[in-house]
Amino acid sequence: MKAIWPAMLLAAVAVAGDADFKPGEGWLSLFNGKDLAGWKPVGRYKSEWRAEDGVLANPVESDNLHTEKEFEDFELHLEFKLPKGGNSGVFLRGCKEVQVFDSFGKEKLAEDDCGGIFGKLPPRVNACKPPGEWNSLDIAIVGRKITVVLNGKTTVDGQVVNGVTGGQINEDEDKPGPLMLQGDHSAVWYRNLWIKPLTRSAATNVK
Repeated sequence: MKAIWPAMLLAAVAVAGDADFKPGEGWLSLFNGKDLAGWKPVGRYKSEWRAEDGVLANPVESDNLHTEKEFEDFELHLEFKLPKGGNSGVFLRGCKEVQVFDSFGKEKLAEDDCGGIFGKLPPRVNACKPPGEWNSLDIAIVGRKITVVLNGKTTVDGQVVNGVTGGQINEDEDKPGPLMLQGDHSAVWYRNLWIKPLTRSAATNVK
């Protein structure tokens, strides 16, 4: 028996890399483009996160930022931009980090490269764009199974990821948690943040 939910994600991201992402039914906006409503900073720095022309901007190293709402199984779309050498991450349920990193041009990929799962899985392919360019990131998580599509290329293909990664704010990987964006390593910019919560029965449809 084979779960078909990764195919759902791939169909949803047929326009991956296109800033004109068109969310369909069931997608919820995580960022209103005007302020930080629905988000909270966490960390040891003073938060520098702000809304700038529809972009969720962290112009200098500062706190991490997480949603007030919690999510369990979902599909996620967002776009990000990094400076040269930039380092960020997207924490699913607040505990499993999809790496956001300036990996442009690297040939030998590790678990801390863009599109991988930090400390767990390296990306299958280097799909990272040059610093200063917008990247499109599409993710699905159901149970402990994760698929990641970076700029239209699958970097993690329905892999089971056990355990939490460093920097998490949720200790229980099997319970709902917030979506967290890492801001304590470098400047980073995010935009077009959308999430589609999934029911477990629909997401794990098998045949």
